[in-house]
Amino acid sequence: MRGVFGRKAGTVADFPYSEALRNSDIVWDEPSLKRWLEDPQKMAPHNDMEFHVAAESERDAIVAYLKSLGAS
Repeated sequence: MRGVFGRKAGTVADFPYSEALRNSDIVWDEPSLKRWLEDPQKMAPHNDMEFHVAAESERDAIVAYLKSLGAS
């Protein structure tokens, strides 16, 4: 999870990303991570993510944690 901020989605070598995520133009920042956690299918239709985080406070906490780990 370290280095998520500032990284283009779907670009970590050897990770089996969906084609939808690999071909997206998403760069992970605070707004994009919050949108992703709320509804990943809306951001990148046909991706492999099957869950979402319904509570805004939980999305905020997850994004704050990822941000604390630093940028790529």
